[in-house]
Formats: sequence, structure tokens, C-alpha cells
Amino acid sequence: MFAACIALAAHAFFLGWAGPFGLFGNGIDSIVYRHGGEVILHGEPLYDFALFDIGLPFTYPPFAGLMFTPLALVTVASAVTLLQVINVLLVYAAVVLSWRALGHRSGMTYLVSAGMAIAFTWLEPVRMTIWLGQINLLLLVLVLFDLSRGEGSRLRGVGVGIAAGLKLTPAFFVLYLLAIKQWRSATIACAAFAVTVAAGFLFIPGDSWKFWTTTMVDSERIGALASPANQSIHGALARLWPGHTPPFLVWFLLAAAVAVLALWTAVRAHKAGKALLALVITGLATPMVSPFAWGHHWVWCIPLTIVALDYANGRRTWWSWLAPLAVTAPMIAWYFTDYRGIEAIGIFMFEGSPAFEFAVQFTYPAVFLAVLAATLVSSFRQSSPATV
Repeated sequence: MFAACIALAAHAFFLGWAGPFGLFGNGIDSIVYRHGGEVILHGEPLYDFALFDIGLPFTYPPFAGLMFTPLALVTVASAVTLLQVINVLLVYAAVVLSWRALGHRSGMTYLVSAGMAIAFTWLEPVRMTIWLGQINLLLLVLVLFDLSRGEGSRLRGVGVGIAAGLKLTPAFFVLYLLAIKQWRSATIACAAFAVTVAAGFLFIPGDSWKFWTTTMVDSERIGALASPANQSIHGALARLWPGHTPPFLVWFLLAAAVAVLALWTAVRAHKAGKALLALVITGLATPMVSPFAWGHHWVWCIPLTIVALDYANGRRTWWSWLAPLAVTAPMIAWYFTDYRGIEAIGIFMFEGSPAFEFAVQFTYPAVFLAVLAATLVSSFRQSSPATV
């Protein structure tokens, strides 16, 4: 609860709540979602508009546009406020689901989770998701609720399919389900995703055809590949590559190798009985291997932090508490201003010497690789035969 009080005081003192850079001071992506829904209701092309002077396009699958149509029935301010409230509740839901997945189900869990949810609003992926009015937390909760249930659940996989219909990246969890041989859940996930695609073709066939044939593969609609804000392996490669445009095959092979390593590590964690850790690894891998990943795509930092806290609490040694510190410190929203004038930024937006900038711009991928390394070292130690 102390951390929650510090977080609340920091929000109020440094940025204010509704100021330009306060937690509830933006909502620009919510406005894009609302406008996408409005465009559909008016029968206009979904992927041809660019909102505001900076030209924000709609980059999500057609099913997402359909789901955003109710937002067009209320004012812009109401739509922004609604998504802000939902996102705050989703942070709490993600914390509760994570603790429950680890076996903590007492009444105290729900109380502690409230304080932790407040503290987590100073993690950059969480803060930026709320500030922008993004849907990353919704995707996290859909998948976490879906796959943290018992493996015998009849509808297990539906959440993954719906999440993938809203934004393609959660489809990576289908590969995880296949890797751990949960064929039924993988099939259900694919079926649910197929329903979202079919819904798009049924209600907005022209937009659906355009998305699945052209828009889907145009990562430049999202942002410049070499931008420090691109916290994927593709972004790191683009920043290193002459001209900042690496060949597709080079990126694809590198991303495929990272994906295979992540899935192999997740399978080992799953076999060791660490189901939530396996989900976390898979969740962190999705932005890692994406063509473009903003910092706010890394919301799996919430269950990652809880896994680290559970580990530290179980060991009860001073050095074990370095684990939660190591995974949260790099993802804190720091009270600095980047070159765009945005305050409370991720460490990857810090400016300095070329060497310094290259290092910090690899922050989130570095956290991901460290999690893989720690998981593999632990799994190999546990599987090694005892020596006399």
C-alpha cells in the first residue's frame, strides 16, 4: 500500500491527473477508435482516413472497427473517459488474475491487488496504455483469463481468438498452445479468430479485403521502423542497419529464431509447473517478434512483475528481491521529457551519446532476453541429476 500512496502522490505532484501528460490527460487512441467506429456507421472506407494533422490511421483488423462502433454513439469526451475507466479496472483485473494463477485466492489477495494496480500505473507500458486510451490491457486480460483457467475448460482458447481478432499479435499464443500440445484449445482459438474474420467480411467486406490483402503488412502505417519507440527486434535491427531498412528476410529469420527460442523456453517452464511464467514468456515474445512494437505493447510486464514478486517472497532472501527490481526498474515511466515534448517516458527514449542511446533503446528486448536466460538456467538446474 505504501507503493500505491507513492504512485498516487507522484501522479498528482509531477503531472496532475488531467493535465496534458497526466494519467488521464490524452486519450488520442480512444479518439481514433471512436472515429473508426463512426466511419463504419457512415459507410466510409475504414483504412483511408487519417485523423488529426499528424495523420493517425486505423491500423486494427476489421473486427476491431466493428467493436468500436458503440463508441461513436457517445461524445468524444465520453468515449475517452469510458476507455480510461475500463483500462484502470483492467489493470486491477490483470493483477488479480496473475495472483490467482499462482494459487493466491484469499480475500487479502484482492485488497493487495488494488494497491499493486495503483503502483503499476507508473510502469511505462501501463501508464502509456491508460494515457493514450489503448486496448493493450484488454488483450492482456482476455488472454490471461482464458489461458490461466484449467486446461479442461470447454471454452479455453476463445479469449485468444477474440484478442487476435482485435489485434493480430495475440495469435502468437496459438503457437504456444500447439507447442504444449493443447490441440483442442488451439483449435478453439483458431475457430474464434475465424469467426472474427468472417464477421468483418460479413459487415464490411471492402474494408476486410483491403486489410487482409494490403494494410495488414504495412508496418510503416504504425511508425518509423528505426524509431527508438519501436521496442521490437525489428526496431533494434533497423537502428543498426545502414539506411535503417533491413531486408525482410533478415528480420524474418531473426524473429523466427527468437520466436522458437521463446516457445521452447515457455514449454520448459510449462513442464516445470510454472504455467504463468510460460504465459508471460509468450506474452513478452509477441511484441518482441512483431514488425513494430510501441513500449505500451509490453503490458505483460504486469504478470511478469507478479511472478518475480512471488519468487522473491518464496525464497525470503535479500538477493531474491533483486528479481522484481530487475524487471520493474527498466520499465518505469521516468519523469523526463523526450525530443517530442512528451513527459513521463520510458528509459528507451532517453537521449545521450550514440552508444548510450543504442543501449537504452534495447531496454525492453533486453528484459525479455534476461527473462529467457533466467528461466532456462533455472530449468536446467532443476533437471540436472543430483551429485554426491
